[in-house]
Amino acid sequence: MYKVMIIDDEETIREGLRSVINWEEHNCSIIGEAEDGDEGVGLITELKPDIIFTDVRMPGLNGLEMVAKIKEINYQCIVIILTGFREFEYAQQAVRLGAFRLLLKPTKTEELLQAIDDAVAELKKQVTSQNELINLRAKLKELYGLTGTTKDSQPVNSSEAASNSKYLVAKAIEILKQDYNKELDLKAVSDKLYISTWHLSKLLKKETGSNFIDILNEIRIEESKKLLLSPQLKIYEIAEKVGYADVPYFTKLFKKHTGQTPMEYKNSVK
Repeated sequence: MYKVMIIDDEETIREGLRSVINWEEHNCSIIGEAEDGDEGVGLITELKPDIIFTDVRMPGLNGLEMVAKIKEINYQCIVIILTGFREFEYAQQAVRLGAFRLLLKPTKTEELLQAIDDAVAELKKQVTSQNELINLRAKLKELYGLTGTTKDSQPVNSSEAASNSKYLVAKAIEILKQDYNKELDLKAVSDKLYISTWHLSKLLKKETGSNFIDILNEIRIEESKKLLLSPQLKIYEIAEKVGYADVPYFTKLFKKHTGQTPMEYKNSVK
């Protein structure tokens, strides 16, 4: 059940959101309400909601200032802005602060329902991405001998969903596992993720403890070990199939990672 908080200085708005929506049908429940941003920040810190509906104009700390405050304490949640003010500057600022959706008052029920469904779908996607990353990191460490360690060992709930950086690392490793037999470099992968090579390099090192080429080589060597089980394949053919045109270089890397040459390994598993 996803936790929802409503922050609005108008009682009629809070009451409307409570009564108009059948929250259980959307796997949601309202866990708290606040009349202004100051009270909202306190409740958010205490109750840790997954989804927040907030007004822009409120006494004291307004909605946008409250969202900025949430970002400062590095709390991740989905924020849906409700406002009766149609000035474009509010939309711009809300987007800059990472608001998920901007709804204008009076808001139609179908627009609210769509926003809720989209928010729930996004939360599920975030959890899936985080769990994929945990599994990928564990598998890389177990199978490929990467040195990176992780504090995460269990699937997380939506409040602990993956940051964008962790999601990018998971996607980068997926690309490497899919395209390891092609000509791959850091730029090719970073281009697919629409980030800089410097940024991707930094993220990979942080999350896995290894750099790009080490991860790629580990994946290629692991795949070559599987191919060496096929008696009909020659060493040079296996090298080409895992992305190495230079057989001596492949042999050198293979021995570095396994302690055996490809032929020695092939003979040992017969």
